[in-house]
Parts: sequence; structure tokens; C-alpha cells
Amino acid sequence: MSTPATSTLRLTQTAEGDDRYRVDITLENDRGPRQTATTCFSFAIGAAERERLRWYLEDYLQYPDDPAPKLAGEVEEWMAGVGRTLFGHAFESSRDAERIWARIYDRLPDIRVEIVATVREAAAIPWELLRDPQTDAPLALRPGRSCAPSPTRRGPRRCPRHPRRSAFCW
Repeated sequence: MSTPATSTLRLTQTAEGDDRYRVDITLENDRGPRQTATTCFSFAIGAAERERLRWYLEDYLQYPDDPAPKLAGEVEEWMAGVGRTLFGHAFESSRDAERIWARIYDRLPDIRVEIVATVREAAAIPWELLRDPQTDAPLALRPGRSCAPSPTRRGPRRCPRHPRRSAFCW
């Protein structure tokens, strides 16, 4: 009996200036050669949006009474829009990135996704909101997936290829 193919999609985020990032995309698998793509883009979330996201993830669950459901719906729409924007930056920005997406699209449940960034950069881009615009489905936050630092008691694990960076996976 053969074992299922294992593939890892790694997004390595590097800050290149104020709100400007380079993301190196790597697909490593046993179904073919390693594929890479690089994309550069500007991205920022303002203080008000960060507070709304914090409210949604922390306070809304504890205080779901009116008018919270209406506000939560607005935050969910905003999160979906951010996820589609990030998808465009990552996978619709170059032919190489589009090719990587085409290779993994039908196998998403079997793909391990790793985000590699310095601790300082990690909060700048909310990769856990990444969303496929064709299906409008989130890539990380779906049944059977988790999106968190790798499970250690002292925080995120160090990425073996980039020792000054941390990784989280889903």
C-alpha cells in the first residue's frame, strides 16, 4: 500500500521597508521538482482594523449581544476581503506563483502550509485569513486545519533553514 504524497507550501515573508514585503513561495513535494516564486507587495492593516479584529477574536465570543452580531458580520466581511487580497498578492502576481497554486489547488487538504517570518514581521500580515477567491473558502481556517505556532511551550519553533525566523503552520 502506498503512502499519500506529502507536500509543503512555504511562504517566507521578509520586510523590505515600510509596509513593503517580499514573499518567497516554495512548494516542496514528492510529486515533482521543487517550485519557487517570489512576489513583492505593499500591505498594511491600520490600528482601527487591528482593534476590530482583536474585538472579534477576543471580546465578541464573550459578549455576543446586540449590536455585536452586526459588527461581527462587518468584521467577517473585512477579513474575507483581506484574505482575497493576500491571495492575489501571493498567487496571482506572477506566472510562477500561479503554477504553484495550480499544482496544489486540488490537493489542499494534503498540503502542509508553513509561514516563515521574524517574530517582528509575523504580526504584519494575517496569513491565517488567506482565502481562495474562486471558492471564497479560507485556506487555514477550515475543518481539520489549525493555524498556530508549532506546538512548543516556549513559543513558535525556529525554522531550520532560517534560524532567526519563526514558523507557524496549518
